[in-house]
Amino acid sequence: MLTFLDIINRMLGYFNIQDRPKGQVFTVVAFIANFYLLYIAIQNLRYAGFRIRGALFLLAFIALLYFIILNFIYFFTNKKAPFDISPKIEKMLGGNQAQKKAAEQALAAQTQASPASGVFAEDKILPATTTISEDQQANLDQLVTDLVTQGAMALNYQGLDDAALARVATQTQQPVLAMGGPVELPFFSLQPTGDQLVVMGGLNALSAQPLGTIDSIGLMPVATAQAQYDFAVAHAYVTGGEAKRLGRSGLMTIKQPYTLTVQVAYQEKP
Repeated sequence: MLTFLDIINRMLGYFNIQDRPKGQVFTVVAFIANFYLLYIAIQNLRYAGFRIRGALFLLAFIALLYFIILNFIYFFTNKKAPFDISPKIEKMLGGNQAQKKAAEQALAAQTQASPASGVFAEDKILPATTTISEDQQANLDQLVTDLVTQGAMALNYQGLDDAALARVATQTQQPVLAMGGPVELPFFSLQPTGDQLVVMGGLNALSAQPLGTIDSIGLMPVATAQAQYDFAVAHAYVTGGEAKRLGRSGLMTIKQPYTLTVQVAYQEKP
């Protein structure tokens, strides 16, 4: 049975299949294959000299059937299985080492990451309001596509299933974004155009395109602010897109336009 499951795993590895559908396939295959153990157990229990071996096969069948039922509940429903002892077994075995390693790598990457535009004093950063024209929206949509293609962004709800997403939506009372949260652009800059400030962004400086126009900085209109201060973009995040929110009968998928969140650093003009 294990050999057969390994063959299935290798076959599915050639396709881009998410963990949940793959888990459903494995659960069904394991359920069918597990009855082979029951067949062997019955055959051994018929003979006096093999009854101990048959009893062991029967216990193995019952144990595997228990975990297969847990998988059915986990992969095919949004309910929590009663009497689930798998967390205790995982704790006895030292926890999910792969998950710990992934968390450590993510923490290390976050610690080592450096701002794309330099370091600014927090008391010299203000939020900016932006408008996005039709052409700028097309540039922003294409940038998101490029980020996904390059592996810099994933639109998979961080691998969470609907049950976990429902818990997050219940706690936050907000839609849960497919991108997980605002994603900072790899490259961004500020381009003065007449009395306007245009936010440029892209995968790098060579591919930067206009993504939005700043209307106000803090409480001041751009025209007034530019007369007194020099500005640079401190942070630029893309957010929005596909999301899931709570509905009457469960989660609902909604589509939102991608938007730009900008924070601007300033200093007084000399």
